[in-house]
Amino acid sequence: MLGPFNYQVSLPAVCLVLLASPLQADILLLKDGRVIDGPMMERGEETCTIHFKNGDVLVPNDWVEDLFLAADLEGLAKNRRRSLEKQGEERLEQIEEALAHAEWGNAYEEETSNFRWKYTLPKRVAEMFQDRLESYYKIFAKEWRVKRDKRKKKMMINFFANRKEFMRTSGAGGGALAYFMFLGDYDLCCFYDRLDMTSTEMVLYHEASHYLQKLLNEDFKMPHWPGEGIAEYYGGALWDPKKKVLNVGLVQEGRLTEVQNDIASGELLTVEQIVLKDAYTDYTWGWALIHFFMNDKTLKKGFLKYANGLANDKKVNRQRGSFNLQMVTPEESLRYLRECLKLTEDSDMEELTQRFHTYIEEDLVIEGAAGLEKAGMGAVQAGKRIRARRLFSEANAEGGLSAVGCYQYAKLVRSSDKNLARDLYRQATELAPLTGTYWYEFGRLHTDEEEGKRFKALGKELDPEVGVYDIDFEDSDDSE
Repeated sequence: MLGPFNYQVSLPAVCLVLLASPLQADILLLKDGRVIDGPMMERGEETCTIHFKNGDVLVPNDWVEDLFLAADLEGLAKNRRRSLEKQGEERLEQIEEALAHAEWGNAYEEETSNFRWKYTLPKRVAEMFQDRLESYYKIFAKEWRVKRDKRKKKMMINFFANRKEFMRTSGAGGGALAYFMFLGDYDLCCFYDRLDMTSTEMVLYHEASHYLQKLLNEDFKMPHWPGEGIAEYYGGALWDPKKKVLNVGLVQEGRLTEVQNDIASGELLTVEQIVLKDAYTDYTWGWALIHFFMNDKTLKKGFLKYANGLANDKKVNRQRGSFNLQMVTPEESLRYLRECLKLTEDSDMEELTQRFHTYIEEDLVIEGAAGLEKAGMGAVQAGKRIRARRLFSEANAEGGLSAVGCYQYAKLVRSSDKNLARDLYRQATELAPLTGTYWYEFGRLHTDEEEGKRFKALGKELDPEVGVYDIDFEDSDDSE
């Protein structure tokens, strides 16, 4: 039997105590890699109920990979009982192996066709990302005609099990979600956000794009635009599990919402401004411009020639810059873009800008609340708290927020509107019932003191690390 513990994707270091029968306690295995063992559980038509000491938690059945109940053994024939016990034993061996690799110093280390991997994720979760990144590599390499120098080491993907481990071990700072080290033996560091696997996948593709752009010419550093715009374009790729294909160049709803908000406030960037402006807009307007180029048959070939030529064309004026890498100025980048797209007159640039603006208006479409929420997340990352609150509010009114969106919105408003924050935390507990932080924060704002204490205790039961710092998130020092 496993000693009672809540095994989350961070794989806390606990001791395994295996008794004669692995099914002397109920064991729940979730698709995102977590394992819960210890509390009594019940199997229902739509949910699995976990009876924690401080309250029941309902887990949707579509989250569940396996559920082993000790009660299932009662009254079974000996051969059927042994078969069920064997399944449980195999699962426990998998858990035991994962726990053995829970610390970064003893992380899994593997190689796939084009990458080296070091990770503390559950193995089956890591394998999913490995397969997808290899598919991504093949698509990019074919379209951009790049090859990895096989005399060099494959790039290392350092994949941390959670953000805390990533911040503690990778050397990342601030609000970084991942980074690509473009010097020496290339290195990519990222973490697994089990609450938002789509975001994890997109961040991985974004950073991997910087590596693949580097393969155009390893002595060259791509300018912020088009570099970040390309990374955002390919970062919008998502895996289709039914068709088992990677769909590239999807609409980044959050980025598009930011562009549309800029337009609504009177900021309408031209193609020339985007190329020359080394700023945050390279992630938003820059992404939109790349999306336009890559989806217009009359422009795509010229754009690919431009991006490749920045790194390799002898007619481009490159100079040595930081880290002794070749670079181009924004002005030279614009000159060469005009050459590759045959924009000889200023009127040609004006016409291209008009086509681009029409493309944004007519071809790029946001589907409901998701884009507003993603834009709100982007505003939080950029420190634009007033804009973030407005976008989250609109997303909530449009069709609802995800658990992460509810949590982020609640943090922004909890000082000025505790009733709204309380309701948002409650929604978060319903959407992600196994996340201790949501229960704990809901308890902190609960109007009933005793119930509040119980919910806080439930939060700590789910995750002993929550509540270490009881900080009220003030919604002051707003910026736009």
